[in-house]
Amino acid sequence: MKRFLVTALVACSAAPTTPKSPSTAVADAELAAQIDRFFDGHLAFRPGLAIELGLHEYDGKVPDRSTAAIDAEIARLHAAKQTFEGIAEAKLSLQKRVEREVVLAEIRKELFELEVRKRPSRDPFFYLFRFSLNAYIARDYAPAAERAAAMLRACEAAPAYYQQAAANLDAKLPKAFIQAGTMIAGGTVAFLGGDAKRAFAELPDAALRGKLDACLDTLAKQVGDFAGLLKARMPNGTDEFRLGADNLVAMLRETDGITTDLPTLERIAKADLERNRAALVAAAREIDPNRDVAAVVAEVTADKPAELKSEVEKQLVDLRKFLVDKQIVSLPRPDAVEYRQSPSFMRGNFAAFSGAGPLEKTALPSFYYIAPPDPSWPPEQQKAYLMSRADLLFTTVHEVYPGHFVQGMHQRASGSRVLQAFETYTASEGWAHYVEEMMWEQGLGDRDPRAHIGQLKNALLRDVRFVVALGYHAGTLTPDEAAKLFVEQAFADAGNAKQQAMRGTIDPMFLGYTLGKLLIMELRADWQRANPTKSLRDFHDELLRYGEAPLPVTRRMMLGEGAKPPLH
Repeated sequence: MKRFLVTALVACSAAPTTPKSPSTAVADAELAAQIDRFFDGHLAFRPGLAIELGLHEYDGKVPDRSTAAIDAEIARLHAAKQTFEGIAEAKLSLQKRVEREVVLAEIRKELFELEVRKRPSRDPFFYLFRFSLNAYIARDYAPAAERAAAMLRACEAAPAYYQQAAANLDAKLPKAFIQAGTMIAGGTVAFLGGDAKRAFAELPDAALRGKLDACLDTLAKQVGDFAGLLKARMPNGTDEFRLGADNLVAMLRETDGITTDLPTLERIAKADLERNRAALVAAAREIDPNRDVAAVVAEVTADKPAELKSEVEKQLVDLRKFLVDKQIVSLPRPDAVEYRQSPSFMRGNFAAFSGAGPLEKTALPSFYYIAPPDPSWPPEQQKAYLMSRADLLFTTVHEVYPGHFVQGMHQRASGSRVLQAFETYTASEGWAHYVEEMMWEQGLGDRDPRAHIGQLKNALLRDVRFVVALGYHAGTLTPDEAAKLFVEQAFADAGNAKQQAMRGTIDPMFLGYTLGKLLIMELRADWQRANPTKSLRDFHDELLRYGEAPLPVTRRMMLGEGAKPPLH
């Protein structure tokens, strides 16, 4: 009975199928063959992505980031772009049209990163983010000895990777990039000497254990040397972390398929910030009309969970039940999710989601990570950093039910390797942020204004990210000014505000949370007008059918080619 239920739900979530004409079948087969070739080259340059997807034949492999390898990858991407643009969309089936667009978005995104942002020569985070040994210890996808041996192979090859990084980076780097890179490198050193060593401490094979421990020590020194190299460049660091207005607009077009202009971005960022500020003021006055709004928000924020793990686990149970009872969205797979404390190298943000690889051969859990406060902070700052009960509820909505975890369920159920492997920022984070407000609208929180403040604080945080990204990359906003905005406009504590301001220097796309949410809200309104007899769950299931394709592509698929473009 369970197998039948899962199969039926998968069929509901997959892209609609219609009989193919002979010409469509030929075009689909041609595209499929090109996708196979593309994947081989793409994963060869990105073995970490392959391992995350569950392709463990890549275990132990470390990226080659030599100048020759980077140049070859740029050439491969340009050739692939020409190939996929040359395949006529009109001849393809619906599913293959979407896959073609997703592959092209991935190609354009990577070319933008390599050629326009020039991250291999400018951004230490490019290297620190793209390689990690955590995959070998996070999940029991194979026996411990097999994973330890693979981690040893990767560990032994990793020093060359960091040497390539040091050689590729410019002598003068943006100070903000140096600061972020130094922080992440420090977390990596702590991980190598802590979680990585403890993971296989009980391994019966003493020889393997000894080799791995020695290698981890050597690698920790290498990463420490890399961090030292970054620190040594700080005196010659620059303030040139900005993309510029033209590149910011181009980034949205190339990476997410969104054609817009700076005035439009500024208008919608300001409007959503003002909308959510007004709603938060109203919620605070509902609690106490005679007190200062900031004081009411501070009181709500001070309501912290007594014990984080039990609070999160209860939220997971309650939210899943809410989705089912309210028929918010289909849950097409019996996937598992677990709460975990963030590894030391993943603590640049309070919460994160790590989905189990969609191509894993065995069922594995996904992880909902929450970062503890920095132990070097003063006690009061550490306490302030922890989320309130209401904030945490909507963070769990964002990361798990019905956010990233449920989105990942639908991608895994799609049966499409393309939809499972690739994402666009505004589709991914836009969905996760959209569902926070949608869940409040559907009754989560029982109309309690305290819960509403939790949802609105999350919304304001993303609104300020939008404003900060525009201020940074199309203006002259400084990190100190950005941190102040997070405190004043989003009610963030000093520690979170500083982290958010730093993140914006290396992640200009963190404007994509609010932008993606607004695109989905616009699509929902247009779709409901065109489909008045269908339910909210129908909308969500159809939206998720297209994975994390560029939202303008999903819009065309759901509304038809004649639909007006978004943001018009």
